[in-house]
Parts: sequence; structure tokens; C-alpha cells
Amino acid sequence: MANSSVEPVPLNVAHDRDYEYCVQVNRWLLKPIGAWPISDKATKVERLLVKLLNIACHSLIISTFVFCLLYIMFEEVAMELRVKAIGPTSYWLMGELNYYCLLTRGDDIVHCIAHIERDWKIVAKASHREIMLKNARVGRFIACIAALGMHMGVFSYYMAVGSGKTVFNVGNESYTMYRLPCPIYTKLIDIRSSPTNEILLALLFVNGFVVNSITVGACGLDAVLALHACGQLNVVVSRLDDLVNTKTGKGEEKVAQRKLGFIVEHHLRTLSLVWYIERIMNIICLVQLVGCTANMCMLEYYILTENSKETMISYGILYVSVIFNIFIFCYIGEIITEQCKKVGEKVYMTEWYQLNHKTAIGLVMIILRSSTVIKITAGKLVHLSIATFGDVFKTSFAYFNMLRTMAI
Repeated sequence: MANSSVEPVPLNVAHDRDYEYCVQVNRWLLKPIGAWPISDKATKVERLLVKLLNIACHSLIISTFVFCLLYIMFEEVAMELRVKAIGPTSYWLMGELNYYCLLTRGDDIVHCIAHIERDWKIVAKASHREIMLKNARVGRFIACIAALGMHMGVFSYYMAVGSGKTVFNVGNESYTMYRLPCPIYTKLIDIRSSPTNEILLALLFVNGFVVNSITVGACGLDAVLALHACGQLNVVVSRLDDLVNTKTGKGEEKVAQRKLGFIVEHHLRTLSLVWYIERIMNIICLVQLVGCTANMCMLEYYILTENSKETMISYGILYVSVIFNIFIFCYIGEIITEQCKKVGEKVYMTEWYQLNHKTAIGLVMIILRSSTVIKITAGKLVHLSIATFGDVFKTSFAYFNMLRTMAI
């Protein structure tokens, strides 16, 4: 159900603080890379700066991806080094696809943010506000842990590789250069000369921050939106309890009918939010599902073949963060599905016989709507659930065994 064009009268006096608490982490993650929706009150200068930031991020990611791809295809190196370049290349590709999806779904993100703000304004009961805050805390915690894990994993690898130097010879002279965290096609850029080597290293660190922010920003956005929707569905369940406890008697029938109307409206409005979450996230989820499966496979191979203890540890941290990342997407898909079903089950199991027969018949509408569950999918192909997470694990090990057979 679409939001009303009439601005609601705030019933929650702390709605500004609650709303800020809910979306704050997402703003921190997405605003530095220009993926946070621009306010209608933004000036022309602010809009121009965001556009320039978008162009800069796109340019950084695409150029790095192209250099990695050229390295794999045309650089005259051993097959083992080409295989080690596949992981970083897929990392940049995932980052660019996710960034494009976030930018193209900006209007839908704005709609969801406005939806959340309105929900905080109209919450009237302290118990309902507490339910919403509980889910907001979980969403905020997931976003923070995802950001911490991914940044630790990637930058520990960057530090393990980039802090070391390698020696190369030019004629009878020996020179040193910093090792780069990802391969670069050397026939276009001489990565050995200074200051080119140092500039490339700094740009790769900045690029790593950008792609990490995109990944954890998408994960955090999914978590916050989904947990807010779950909180709203929990409020619907709480309202059902209140409906059943409505006193019977003359004059109370209209009260029950009005409560039922609010419940139906609230339920449909929340399902509308879930539909928008699916619309925003389904391509991102597909990119994450395919990309994380490939990255887990490559990281398993890198851990097996790596000789450096520091680099192996950084691979291990990165592997755990990738697992956590895809687990969050699958877990969120699971809890939204279960929560949508829970509303229908609650109506079915409620003490409807205590209600007036007209009100009781109206509950059938909620049961019918709950039977058609809106699922969070990966590209509308795969339903995200805990079972899907298990399939990702099994598939990554299957690909790892194939890669080990061919490469080792």
C-alpha cells in the first residue's frame, strides 16, 4: 500500500532520534561513496559534488578491474599467478555491479527511508516502539559487524602484501618496490618506477575502501530495512493480541472493526516495504551469491597454496568476513519469510471465537494475504534462506576441488 501524501501527525515525540538511530550507520557507510540518496533540500553544488564522487568511484573500480583482467589475459606469467589474480578481479567486478545497483535504485531507497521515518512518527504505544527499537538495534549491530569484518579482512591483506618490498634487477643494478595488493598489467604502466609504484599502492588502498564500503553498505542497508520490516510485522502481531482482548458488548463492535482496519492497513503497508526491499536487493543478492561462492572457492585455494604466514592469516580473516557477508543476506531472507508466515499463523491460532462474527470473518483477509509470502531472492532465481547458505558452502568446496585438481 502506498504511503499517504498527507504528512502524519507525530505521535512519537522521540521519532527524530529513533529514526536517526535506525539509519545512521547506513548513512556513514554510503555517504562517503555517494550512494546515500540526495535530499530534496540539497543545493546544486552538493548534487554536483555527489555526481563527481560517483564518477570518481566508477573510474577507480573499472580501471582497476580492467588492469587485473588484462593481466590475467595477456601478462606473460605462470598459470599459478593468473589464478591468484582471479580473486581480486572478481572482487572489483562485484564492487562495480553493486555500486551500479545502489545508484540505479536510489528512488526505491528514498521510498524505503521515507517509509521508515513515517513508521517512527506514527508509533503510538511504548510497547510497539520498544519492539521497533529492538529490531533497529539488531540491524545496526549487523551493519557494524559486517563493516568491521570486511574492512579488517581486506585491509589486513593489503597491509600484509603492501608493507613488503620486492627486489628487481635492471642490468647490473638492483632496485626495490612495494608489492601491490592486486596485479596490474605492466605493459601499460611501469609499476616498478617511483613515484608510480607508491601512487598505485595508495590508489589501491583508496579503491579497497570504496569497494568495501559498497559491499558492507549494501549488506547494512539490507539488514536495517529487513529488520525494520520484521519489527513492523511484530507490531502487527501485537495489535492482533490487542484486538482479541477487545471487550465484547454494545458499542465495542465498532471499536473492534476500527482496530481490524488499522491492522490490515499496517500489514499491507509493511508488505509493501518488503516488496521494495526485494526490488532494491534482488540483483545485489545475485551478485553476492555468485561472487561470494567464487571468492570462497578462490580463498580456499589461496590459503592452501600460500607460504607466507602473515598473508595466510589475512586470507583467513577475509574468508571469515566473506562467509559472514553471504550468511547475513541468507539469514535476512529467512527471517523475513518466517516473519511474514508468522502473521498468518498468529491470526489462525488466535482466539477469534471471542470476537464478533463480522470481525472474525475479516481476519480471513489477513490469512489469505499472509499465504502469499514475498520472498527475498537472488535475481528472482534463488530464494535466500539458511538452506541456500549451505548450498553456497557446498558449491564453493566443489569448485575448490576442481580448481585444486587442475592447478596443483
